[in-house]
Amino acid sequence: MAKAPAKDPFRCVECGWSATKWVGRCGECQAWGSVEEIAAPKKLSLVAGSVTSAAKPIGDVDLASAKARSSGVGELDRVLGGGLVPGAAILLAGEPGVGKSTLLLTVAAETAKQGILSLYISGEESASQVRLRAERLNAIDKNLWLAAESDLGAVIAHIDLVKPELLVIDSIQTISSSTVDGSPGGVTQVREIAAALIRIAKERSITLVLVGHVTKDGSIAGPRLLEHLVDVVLNFEGERHSRLRLIR
Repeated sequence: MAKAPAKDPFRCVECGWSATKWVGRCGECQAWGSVEEIAAPKKLSLVAGSVTSAAKPIGDVDLASAKARSSGVGELDRVLGGGLVPGAAILLAGEPGVGKSTLLLTVAAETAKQGILSLYISGEESASQVRLRAERLNAIDKNLWLAAESDLGAVIAHIDLVKPELLVIDSIQTISSSTVDGSPGGVTQVREIAAALIRIAKERSITLVLVGHVTKDGSIAGPRLLEHLVDVVLNFEGERHSRLRLIR
């Protein structure tokens, strides 16, 4: 009797292309570093589990927790359809130097001035560097907390301590965890770190803003799945030496 062919043990996390051995570049979508070894599939359980909250008629759902609040930047509020929504995950992508950190530090400060606790996590710059920018932007407020971290566990510890309503991660590619396979900024790390932070934001009604880098061709770096994990994808564009910036 003929033996059934073995399934390809390696698969691209971007497009699903499979291969019999590991390669550095996907043969289908041409993405670098996206081919990973897939674990043996687990049998799907059909046993009923515990529910987070009971289902109710849609007309009885409370709208107060989903009411948008102003970011303090009028044009950003307009693009977001009213402002920042508790529990929403926003991905802000743009080229280096376009002003992502400056914009989000301004948003965090303006939100803090409304009496809302904001936590800004910098994975690329030291706390003193961010403080210098804050001085220039007049972004100093007692409700704005700042930490320079690149470990997911430390980030979660800061969230537990501060209990923010707005959380800015600058940037998602710089945060890593020793419990996740792959190198910092790699496909697996970015996917798992983003999923963990989004889950925390949803559970605690925190508005989460993730800064994402872009590749040379202008697409968002990291797994394409990242764009599907978040609620909003914003592209921040503009010439480095121009005063004009575009958010779409």
